[in-house]
Amino acid sequence: MFEKAKAIIIERPRHAKIDKVRLPEVDDESVVIRTLYSAISTGTEVKIWNGTTGKLGGKLWYPLIPGYEQTGIVEYVGPKAKKTAAGEALKEGDRVMSNEVRCYPDYCAAWGGQVGISVKNPVTSGAVFDMPAKIPEGVSFQQATVAYLAGVALKGVEKTNITEAETAVVVGVGAVGLSAVQLAKMAGATVIIIEKSRWRLDRAKKFADFACCANGASPEATEAIAGFTDGRMADVVIEASGDSRVVNNIRTFIRQGGWERGDDGGRIHLQGDYPQPICLTVYEEWFNRNLTISTSCALRAGDKEAILKLISEGKFDADILFDKEISLEQAPAEYAELERDLAIRMKTVIKWS
Repeated sequence: MFEKAKAIIIERPRHAKIDKVRLPEVDDESVVIRTLYSAISTGTEVKIWNGTTGKLGGKLWYPLIPGYEQTGIVEYVGPKAKKTAAGEALKEGDRVMSNEVRCYPDYCAAWGGQVGISVKNPVTSGAVFDMPAKIPEGVSFQQATVAYLAGVALKGVEKTNITEAETAVVVGVGAVGLSAVQLAKMAGATVIIIEKSRWRLDRAKKFADFACCANGASPEATEAIAGFTDGRMADVVIEASGDSRVVNNIRTFIRQGGWERGDDGGRIHLQGDYPQPICLTVYEEWFNRNLTISTSCALRAGDKEAILKLISEGKFDADILFDKEISLEQAPAEYAELERDLAIRMKTVIKWS
């Protein structure tokens, strides 16, 4: 019954197509979800399409099935299927975020979400955060589709422990950065945006206290932060551009500190995907700031549910995270368009039927 389904396949860098693929085996522990919407990530997914992404720990190979932003309807629940991260039992007809499918019989899964039928079980989705999440009433499929990267941002923002009266800088306002801006503001911080794309900056600045159109690697970015903060600089920097060249400069965004008890200095969180090496120079300038540097990958169990709740309560704007909807047939050509027009695009949502 659930043997084959349409999928987006990247045969080799810069060559995508739609074809039917064999699905993983459906067993008693499986949940099967029919896809209604997915989205193309302008970060990791486009980098997989053009061949510049990291190697997934050596496990990335072509041809592959990309994607991890996906929603649909539950069509089968095995008698031994696990509950969601929120402890809810799934049933046929539930609206859910489905997301990754991490293995296929014939293709690499990177991360396997661009498929018409998702088979979720301990083999294909073994992590707790890979489990489907129910979509609350009042949240559209499109909003839930783009909520995944907001969950990624939530993990990073909470790791920085942003508090009221602190100043936070977010560098890069793609889907993750724009989500981080909203979440940092909810935490009570004064929020500064640094973004080199005027289009993206204009889209995001309504959520921030100050916005500067500059490359995060430039002196202009540092000067703008100094001017807004009267020279004090920021308590927290969330780097979400994914540009390795930006990372070395963000030390200059952080305040001096860490010399007294009760003050551990500023914090930098690297939230992006960085295919290229990161160099910290001059190291003494990092060292003398008593910095805490953190990273985070993907999200945690419960983050999807937390973001969906914020959307349902009207506290988080998910519609701002995408700017175009297309049919499945248009999807293979969309990767090239996103790469070409990245400075004036946010995210594309795909309607599967």
